[in-house]
Amino acid sequence: MKTILFLDNWLIEKQVCLERVWHRPRFVKEVFGDFHPNVLGYGGYASMFWDERVGKYVMYAAVYPPEADPGTFVLRLESDDPFQWDDPLYDVATTPAWKGFRNVVTDEHGERFWPIYINSLAGTPFAERGYLMSTYHPNRQIRQSIIGFSPDGLHFDLGQTRAWQPTRADTWCGWIWNEQGGFFQIHTRPVHVDRRISLVTSGDLENFAPAVTVLQPDAFDLPGTEFYSMPADPYEDLFIGQLHLFSTDTFEDKRRVKMAGRMQTHLTYSYNGLNWYRTAREPFIPTREYGVLGGGQVYGMEMLRTQDNRLLFLAHSSWGEHASYPDMQKAGFDTRGAFGPLFYELRLDGFCSMKTWGKDGLLRTKTIIPQSGELSLNVRTTRHTAVRVQILDGETGEPLSGYTWDDAVPISGDHLFAKPAWLGHQDISELVGRPVRLEVQMREAELFAIRIPCQLYIGTEATNTL
Repeated sequence: MKTILFLDNWLIEKQVCLERVWHRPRFVKEVFGDFHPNVLGYGGYASMFWDERVGKYVMYAAVYPPEADPGTFVLRLESDDPFQWDDPLYDVATTPAWKGFRNVVTDEHGERFWPIYINSLAGTPFAERGYLMSTYHPNRQIRQSIIGFSPDGLHFDLGQTRAWQPTRADTWCGWIWNEQGGFFQIHTRPVHVDRRISLVTSGDLENFAPAVTVLQPDAFDLPGTEFYSMPADPYEDLFIGQLHLFSTDTFEDKRRVKMAGRMQTHLTYSYNGLNWYRTAREPFIPTREYGVLGGGQVYGMEMLRTQDNRLLFLAHSSWGEHASYPDMQKAGFDTRGAFGPLFYELRLDGFCSMKTWGKDGLLRTKTIIPQSGELSLNVRTTRHTAVRVQILDGETGEPLSGYTWDDAVPISGDHLFAKPAWLGHQDISELVGRPVRLEVQMREAELFAIRIPCQLYIGTEATNTL
């Protein structure tokens, strides 16, 4: 374990005069300003990451023709600044439209297809294979989903693909590498239009376990709620998910498969990538006001930790609600740019905080065993207040000599990585391997995270398992 977040109370032993505050990413901007005149827009099941191979940020964005799904293709875009992306370049005189764009992802015959998700394999055991895509089979008569590799991220040999699910994944079916478990996992649905969240896992990208459902609507959700999809990203030693919650239209009561309704993004998390939990039953990225892009649907797609430790969220959005563009077309409206990506930003670790509700507060962790002398706090105080850290014996709960409130150096201000210190100690190197509890005394402050390489101590045993 490297980081203690406060998404639940599992590692909190005591809290006094503190409240958990849930935060939302701040809207930054619409990513693109120009759209090809004959497309619904860009974005879709997009991915965005730092690509070590080219030394740039890379985004894969879908391009939706007026008929959407059947003609969708994908562009690879590159940028030196993750917040700034040039509009896709195209030649409007070229037909079919996809041939007028630059850097279209193609198959071995040079034909466009729809790879739903592409990311670099850097940092995984298959790094030498370049890039991995996951999608459903381009031949719509073949009811299966496939993966494929590419050395350059632009050209995939579909003759060398592997089937990972014997059904169509007509939704976000992105993959992530689960370093804890030593396997890849693909987030999908149990079957085609069964709108719940399931996982398919594989250790070798040759053999795949059957899909296992990990999240579905419960008794606290309104009738008609469906889980459309859930992109996920490793975060420190946890996993953060962006659950697409589909509030279907109650009046659409004669259709078995619901198509109308609002889509918003909720926050989920997991300690191991397999068991998932929901947080506050409120949107993490809500729809925007009617009349603007994102007024009907907002799908959080990617969470990128930038090189300067900012959290940038890429969201797919639309002017209207789910499947509204045919109605727009029938009404004679111009649907150019009906879809488009949005950027949101969040403080590092800023999913939630423990915040004083009065003047003073206190938080104590359960017993942990530090594995290094490094300890830091993501914390914010007022100008005239501070926090202090005291370290207790893991068994007795008594303050350790040299690490008490009286020894602690106050921390004041806004810090992502504030390092606690004591009059006789600059770190906790002397406590490595010893069961301890951390106690944070807070005055008009909020704490977002505690960073400390550690194991959880239970009785006479230590464990990394949460």
